Amino acid sequence: MRKFFKKYGYVILLGLIVLLGVLLRLKGLLDNPDLWHDECALAWNIKFKNYGDFFGILRFMQMAPPFFMIMTKLITNIFGLSDISLRILPFLAGIGSIIAFYFLAGKTMKSKAVALWAVFFFAINQRLIGYSFEFKQYNFDVFFTIICLLFFINLDLKKLSVKKSVLYGVLLSVVPWFSFTSVFIIVGGVINILFKIFKNKDKNSLFPISYSLFPIIISCLIYLKIYLLNNYTCTHMVNYWQGSFLNANPVFFIYLLIDNMKYFFFPMMFALLAFVLFFAGIDIFYREKSTFVEIFSISFILLIIASLLHLYPFSSRLILFLLPMFLLLMLKPLDKVLSAKKIKLVVVFLLTFFTFCPQIMAINSYIHTKNISRGEYPREMMDYMIQNIKKDDNVFVNSASDVEFAYYSSFYDIKNNVIQERVTNEPQEKYAAFLKDLKKGYYWFYLPYDSSRRPVFGQILSWINTQKIIYSTQKDKSVLMYVYIQ
Repeated sequence: MRKFFKKYGYVILLGLIVLLGVLLRLKGLLDNPDLWHDECALAWNIKFKNYGDFFGILRFMQMAPPFFMIMTKLITNIFGLSDISLRILPFLAGIGSIIAFYFLAGKTMKSKAVALWAVFFFAINQRLIGYSFEFKQYNFDVFFTIICLLFFINLDLKKLSVKKSVLYGVLLSVVPWFSFTSVFIIVGGVINILFKIFKNKDKNSLFPISYSLFPIIISCLIYLKIYLLNNYTCTHMVNYWQGSFLNANPVFFIYLLIDNMKYFFFPMMFALLAFVLFFAGIDIFYREKSTFVEIFSISFILLIIASLLHLYPFSSRLILFLLPMFLLLMLKPLDKVLSAKKIKLVVVFLLTFFTFCPQIMAINSYIHTKNISRGEYPREMMDYMIQNIKKDDNVFVNSASDVEFAYYSSFYDIKNNVIQERVTNEPQEKYAAFLKDLKKGYYWFYLPYDSSRRPVFGQILSWINTQKIIYSTQKDKSVLMYVYIQ
C-alpha cells in the first residue's frame, strides 16, 4: 500500500483536486442563478446582434472579446439561448484553467508538494469559481494568461526557425481577440525575448523572431482601431472606473494593490501577510533568474502605465488575469524554504497558512449555499410578472433595470404599457413629483437592480407605501411590486 501511494499518490491527489475544482464550478452552473446586470447586457447583444457586429460597438456600453462572443453565439445557436448555454464557455475556461495552471505551477515551483498546494488554492479560489458560471470573459482572461505564460516559458530560441516564428506570430496575434488582457502578457513576453537577444548579442535568433512580430503588430493595430478609437465606450469606462486608475502617488498604488489582493483571494483576513509573501516571491524568482517573473514584471509595468494613462483600470475583475501569477509569487517563499532550517520553514509556513486558510473555510460555506446569486433576480421576477399580468396593467421599470428588462422581456410578447423611468440629477422633490404624476391604474414595479451611483429604490418604495400594495416581494437587491395607484 505504501509503495502504491508513493508511486501513484501524487497523481491521485492531483486528480482529486482537479475533480474538486470541477465539482465546485459545476455546482454553480447547475444552480443556474439569474443573470445579473452586466450578464444581461452581454446576453442581449448575443441574442440580437450578428457575428460581424461583435467586432464593432456593443449595446449597453459593454466591451467583450469578439471571438468570445462569436463562440458563445454559436453555442446558443446549437443548443438554444438560455442562461446555462451562455455560461458554457466560462465554465469550460474555468476547468481548462485548472489543468493549464498545473503545468505552470510545475514549471515555476521546485517542490511538487508546493505545486500541488498551488493547484489546490487555484481550484478553490472563490473568484475563479464564481466567474466560471457567469457570462463574462474574465475566466477566458485567466486561461489565456496561463497559456501565454507557458508558451513563452517553454520557447527555445535556439530551435526557432522562420517557419515556426511565423506560425507562433499568427497564433499570438489571434489570442487578444479571445482575451483583451492577453495583450499585456504577449507584449511582455515579446519584450522579454528581445531583451534577452540583445543582452546575449544573439543575432541568429533575432532574424527568425522578427517574422513573428508582423502579424502581432497588424493585429494590435486593428485592435486599437476598433476598440481604443471607440470613444463612447472608452469614455464610459474611464468615467465608471474613475477611482481605479493609478496616479503618481505611490501610497495609492500600494492601497490599490492590497485591495486587489483582497479581491483575488477573498476572503482574506491578513492582507499584509499576502503583501509580504508577494514581494518575497518576486525576490526569490529574480534570484533564480526565472523567465516567469521577468514576463510578469514587464506585463505588470505595462498594466501600470496603461492605468496611469487612463487606458485600463487597475481594479478587481478587470485584472483578474493577474491572479494565477500572484498566487505563484505568494507561494514561492514556501517552495524556497522547504529544505531550509526548521525555524525559517515554520515562519513561512505560518505566513502562508494564515494568508490562505480563510479560503478553505469559505469553501464549506459555498458548498452548503442553496441559493447562489449576486443578489439580483430579474428572471424569476419577470416570470412571476408574466404569469400574473393583466391586459390593462402598466409596467414600471427603473432606468438601472433597463438592461434586465430588455433581455428577459424579449422572450415574451409584452403588449402592456411600459414606463421606463430615466434617472436624472433632479432634486428629491422633483423626483417625487414625477412619481405622483403617474396615471391612476394598476402597476407592476419591476425593480431587479438599482444603481449604486444614483440609487432610486428608496424614493420609489417610500412613495409606493402611500399607495395600495396588492403584491410585494423583495429578495436581496431585487424588488417586484403590484400596486394600485389612486
